[in-house]
Amino acid sequence: MDILYYFIIGFIVGGTGTFIGGLLSVMIPKPTDKTTASMLMLAAGIMLSVISFDLMPQAYEIGGFFIVTLGLVFGLFIVFFAEKLIPMNKFDKYKGKKSNYIKMSLIIIISMSLHNFPEGIAVGSSAVYSENLGIKIGILIAAHDIPEGMSVGIPLIMAGASPLSVLLITLMTGMPTAFGAVFGALLGNISKYFIGFCLSAAASSMLYVTSNELIPEANLLHRGKSNAVFILIGFICGCYLSFAM
Repeated sequence: MDILYYFIIGFIVGGTGTFIGGLLSVMIPKPTDKTTASMLMLAAGIMLSVISFDLMPQAYEIGGFFIVTLGLVFGLFIVFFAEKLIPMNKFDKYKGKKSNYIKMSLIIIISMSLHNFPEGIAVGSSAVYSENLGIKIGILIAAHDIPEGMSVGIPLIMAGASPLSVLLITLMTGMPTAFGAVFGALLGNISKYFIGFCLSAAASSMLYVTSNELIPEANLLHRGKSNAVFILIGFICGCYLSFAM
């Protein structure tokens, strides 16, 4: 079995969507507080929709109530633990909001890693079964990863990161998908309970990021009806990704 082949395929699948999301983020020149709040709410709406109609239903269908519950608790503890490990003292040169945006991006990247690894397993195991099936699943996953790339890229832009660094970081978030693809290809029919566990852990961590980081920060930047409009637009976009593709 060509491990490098599956690694490259997984990286392309995982990195393409997030890279496009990062590219869309850097195309917003010097956004105002209102624009920033709108973009954060858009990302929050998409993430809430993906959690509700994509991750959680699949996790329950694959793993059942007990496994999903364990995954939800585990995902929350992972985020809590990761927050403790983030060396915020290294970001002392960034003041106020910029430091918060960097922390937000790091937490989102961690939650995406939990999400992208089982996605990679799906790509690898399906490609072993049928190359056409693997390609189809890969395209769908890449489409789903676009808003996730935006949710990473927007806070980085707000922190003052250069467009090139944003593009490189969003591209590198495809690494967990690459490792997952190799893992899935090697093990073939991996335990469905493990996949359900990973999906529910990802849902839990993403819910934490949405409710504790994206929405509160958006409301601090700007309070108005536009926030509600953009979270609804994001939710509708997420529904389209979950049901129409």
